[in-house]
Amino acid sequence: MDSLISEFYRHYPHLKHNKAVDSFISQSENQKLIEDFLRQPSARKEEHLNEAFKAHYFDIRFTSYVSSSLYFHSVNFDKHVRKYSERHPLTLDNKVDQDEGGSFIDLVPDPAEMPPFANYSTLTDCLENEELLQAYEALTDKQKHILDLAYVQELNDTEISRILGISQQAVSKTHRKALSTLKSILDKGES
Repeated sequence: MDSLISEFYRHYPHLKHNKAVDSFISQSENQKLIEDFLRQPSARKEEHLNEAFKAHYFDIRFTSYVSSSLYFHSVNFDKHVRKYSERHPLTLDNKVDQDEGGSFIDLVPDPAEMPPFANYSTLTDCLENEELLQAYEALTDKQKHILDLAYVQELNDTEISRILGISQQAVSKTHRKALSTLKSILDKGES
């Protein structure tokens, strides 16, 4: 291989530091063409070698063209998007007050931070299903209070037990009993 390259550059010293020629020689199918030409030179083999190099050089130029075209189109696209965004900002991105620098998006509350029933004090206020509301009304005051604390206030059994001054097991038992009662009342209503 090295002797082949040395032989080639001895015949064509002006091509020695040409990157296109180096990449052409590095391909095995082209090495066979060069070796065949150098062992038995002929006009036909030289023409075949020249055609292979032209095809290789076209591939290099075409790849370079596509690459630079993609680059410039992407830069141009980014410029257009940036210009459009500057000219037509989203309403939420507009500044609330020029002095403070805050935008309207900063004023929108994060739904993850808000409890689902933040505007309600009991389940009676937020239940929309009439059958479920009637079943809820049939529960004892203690069961209603525990369900309110669990689902409206989003407290766990331990926190509820501290508030009511009873054991966590008693809260858990009452909670399960309330849900069981709701389920049985709703099941009876469906049949």
